[in-house]
Amino acid sequence: MKGFAMLKIGKVGWIEKEAPKCGPLDALVKPIAIAPCTSDVHTVWEGAVGERTNMILGHECCGEIVKVGELVKDFKPAIEFLFQQLLRIGIL
Repeated sequence: MKGFAMLKIGKVGWIEKEAPKCGPLDALVKPIAIAPCTSDVHTVWEGAVGERTNMILGHECCGEIVKVGELVKDFKPAIEFLFQQLLRIGIL
């Protein structure tokens, strides 16, 4: 999958990432739209979290659930929703 990342301080771009696995309590979400956050701006252009390479950006999104783990009860595939925090974001 592709992910939008901070390649180094002051430089961003698309990178290839391994697709995440869906664990028993996880939901795999296909992003529909991702908004940059001011923390992303400070991270990329000012080095707010220090030097990083290939760090995936974006955590304010809307997306569609494509798969849920066997222990997930409240969400189902095809549900679209807004969310603010993710560990990994990419384009499936």
